[in-house]
Amino acid sequence: MSTTYTPANSKPDQLLTGYISVRAPELKHIYNAIQGTTSVNELTNKFGRPTTEGLQTDHVEETVRFLNAVDLVESPSGDIRSTVERINQDHFRELPFEARLLYHCIQQDGRQTHFAAVYRALLSEGSRTVSEGRDDLKTVLKRETDYNFSWTKKKIDMWVTLCDQLGLITETDHDLILSPCRALLHDALVLAPTEANEEPDYNTVEVENGEFRRVLDWINDNLFAVYEERAGTPHVHPAIADVLRNMENVGVISLSSPGDSQNAVEIPPEDLDDDVRGNRRDATRISIHSRPDETAYQYPLTQHLTRQ
Repeated sequence: MSTTYTPANSKPDQLLTGYISVRAPELKHIYNAIQGTTSVNELTNKFGRPTTEGLQTDHVEETVRFLNAVDLVESPSGDIRSTVERINQDHFRELPFEARLLYHCIQQDGRQTHFAAVYRALLSEGSRTVSEGRDDLKTVLKRETDYNFSWTKKKIDMWVTLCDQLGLITETDHDLILSPCRALLHDALVLAPTEANEEPDYNTVEVENGEFRRVLDWINDNLFAVYEERAGTPHVHPAIADVLRNMENVGVISLSSPGDSQNAVEIPPEDLDDDVRGNRRDATRISIHSRPDETAYQYPLTQHLTRQ
């Protein structure tokens, strides 16, 4: 497994949330279709949409540019409109595409950090859900982030749609549920390093007595935010705590705090009205077991295919 992350050459400057036609199913299918050096014409012919005026291909070309912008592909010829090939494919080779894409999004720098900053900003509200109203979301983002651009409805729509399809959030008619799907959190826990001097690794599913804070710190910095507060003893956000609690209840993970509680992580109670220091659970160790082969532990894209 390669642990070297390589930024793509000649990446576009367009904001990640500016790719308004990009959707997770097409990202996944087109990425999987890129085998070796691949002609973009081949991809547009395969994934274009037939219309009365001919083949519509703009969404395919925009998808390829987005994959380039997040360091999943680049062009060997230097022209992303001509040919494309995968890069970083040996980086966490077996990691599912959904988690891989979120990892790549959070590795971006400069203005492109805005994509990962959205979820962090929403968690700052301290609630399991936020109103799905775009004006409400825009208010949160303007207050909690500082970028030299406007948070338009189109940018927010793009982020919500993509992250819902990837399993980071769930959009309902009234709210955004901020809890990640169990498949995503399980993959994140398996990938994260659990001991000092250990590199992130997706080769070993079973983990015994790993360092829980080390695991969560890595996820927080490299995949998606998990903390409500990080100063002092880190406090897991209620939306993340709900998924951890569910996974523990069915035996997928085990949390413990043997002996001294150095490097503990605080987990809030299910009833947030009781969320005071004495009612929070301290955890220092985590054991991770295999993910169940059931629908509840599938990504949204897989669940959609299963239902068809």
